[in-house]
Amino acid sequence: MQHLSKPTEPSALPQSPSVIFHAKDSWLSSIRDEKFDFTRKIANHAQSQGVLTYTVEAATALSTTLLDQNHAHIFIGHRPETSRPILHAMPSYIWGFWYLDPMGVNWHASLATKPFLPEDIDATAATYFFNGVSGHMLRHNVSKFAQPNSETELPSAHAVLFLQEIDSYATPVHHIDTQKMIATVAKSTERRVYVKLHPAQSEVFRNRYTSICKRFPNVHISDQSIHALTKASDIVVTQNSAAGFEALLQKKPVITCARTDYHHATLVAHTPQELRKALRTAQATLAGFDYAKYLYWFLSEHMLEPQQDTFETRAWQRISPLLG
Repeated sequence: MQHLSKPTEPSALPQSPSVIFHAKDSWLSSIRDEKFDFTRKIANHAQSQGVLTYTVEAATALSTTLLDQNHAHIFIGHRPETSRPILHAMPSYIWGFWYLDPMGVNWHASLATKPFLPEDIDATAATYFFNGVSGHMLRHNVSKFAQPNSETELPSAHAVLFLQEIDSYATPVHHIDTQKMIATVAKSTERRVYVKLHPAQSEVFRNRYTSICKRFPNVHISDQSIHALTKASDIVVTQNSAAGFEALLQKKPVITCARTDYHHATLVAHTPQELRKALRTAQATLAGFDYAKYLYWFLSEHMLEPQQDTFETRAWQRISPLLG
């Protein structure tokens, strides 16, 4: 994999259709240091097909210049506005599974608009997959962020809210802001409600959310493992956090209050009124949901897993049509 930076002559640019990873900051450094099996294996497979692979810093003049050329462009993190077909890559909600999507990642992903048809999913394969992924993550307390270990079970709760740093997005993606979400859930029950702040919560929002939680005696801010909090709670509420997706591993009813690509497995609340209704109906509505088939459909069929023998072939099926 070659690294491009500020070429002074057009001849310094790739002359034949190539695979180009556009990334910034730590993502770019990690790709260049070959820390990701995802990018390293794609580069090695491209080389076996006679195709060169490059990296370039995203959102630069050089990145824009290259984007006008007939290459297979893969953007990691940065999501440019472009009419040219490109691919977007990013680790998904579960470590080891990656997006490689023509529309984007998370709520931008093409998966958000695809129907989930459980009747089309092989039940045996789905169960085997689900048990493997959920067993590993829950047994070893594995999550996207490191979680504390707890020796004792937590007191039961009506709900747990997993918060995010989402309210300040320049282009809002949430339906209900965090303060309204906390207040609505807290006032919906006399039972315990857990709230877990995001590891990257800014001091401003941490103080804001802590202040509103103190208004409700049944709300308990906790720093326990998300898996322990999910296990102790009847319902999980979030905007579109990865913690909400991970709750599906415990087959818990999840309510999402923002745009997300895993909405098929949740009740979506657009307003506080809808959230109150969802809190009353979530357990009954989602009681028959096939979580095993959904996780298989989402992760195994639509994400890419670099550890699988089929990874290079599946990735190349998505990349090769972009080579001009």
